Amino acid sequence: MRKLLVTLLFVFTLSLPALASARIALSDTGLISTGEVANYDTNNATGGITVFIGTYIIAPILALIGVIFLLLMLYAGLLWMTAAGNSDQVKKAREIMVNSVIGLVIVTAAYALTAAIFNALTVGDINGSP
Repeated sequence: MRKLLVTLLFVFTLSLPALASARIALSDTGLISTGEVANYDTNNATGGITVFIGTYIIAPILALIGVIFLLLMLYAGLLWMTAAGNSDQVKKAREIMVNSVIGLVIVTAAYALTAAIFNALTVGDINGSP
């Protein structure tokens, strides 16, 4: 159990730079600033459909997943605190916590991997080189 949690924490920590670079990469190109990502105009062709999808579809979904994770952790914590010695309730709370962390790590790793792949594929196009 402890090895699993350490492994998940390690994977999550490794994915953080990819998450950070995905947002920075758009502003570094000079095509779009960080402030413009939030106020993206769909009629403006500088960012294209990928910026629109990232801003208006993926970002809210990731925010919703974060809220769901927080609610699950709060529920599991409350369940554990009110167990009053009931081992079945403690086991259920622990399973909810572990599964929530696993789900969050999977979603974060999938987003980081996707962002890294798309950044690697589009760097040549944005900078004007092959």
